[in-house]
Amino acid sequence: MKKICVLLGITTLLATAALFAQSDMDYQGYMKTVGATNGSLQKNIAAKDGKAAAADAQKLESTFKQVEAYWKAKGAADAVTFAQKAGAAFGAAAKSADAGNFDQALADAKGAGANCGGCHMAHREKTDTGFKIK
Repeated sequence: MKKICVLLGITTLLATAALFAQSDMDYQGYMKTVGATNGSLQKNIAAKDGKAAAADAQKLESTFKQVEAYWKAKGAADAVTFAQKAGAAFGAAAKSADAGNFDQALADAKGAGANCGGCHMAHREKTDTGFKIK
C-alpha cells in the first residue's frame, strides 16, 4: 500500500510539473524562436544555402512540436492542428532544402506560414502593449 501511495504521489508530481513546463512565457519564447528562425530560413533559401536552410527548417519543425504540446495542454484542438501542419511543412522544407530544391523549400515554408496565420487569427489578440494569447 505504501508503494502505491508513493507511486501515485510521484505520478501526480510529474503531471503537475508537465503542466507548468508549458507556461505562457515558454510559449512566447517559442514564438520568438519561430520568428527569428523563419527569417533566417528565408534568407538561407534565397542564398541557396541548403545546409543552413535545412538546419533552420529542422529547428522550426522541432519548435512546433513544443508549440503543439503547449496547445494540447490548453485543450485547443484547432491550434494543435495548426502546429502539427506547420511542423510537417517545415519538415518538408528541410528535406527540400537539403536536396537543393529551393523552390519547393520556399513553397513548403510558405505553407507553414499559412498555418501560423490561421492560429494567430484564432488565438492571438492585439493589446496596447503587444499581443496576448486567447
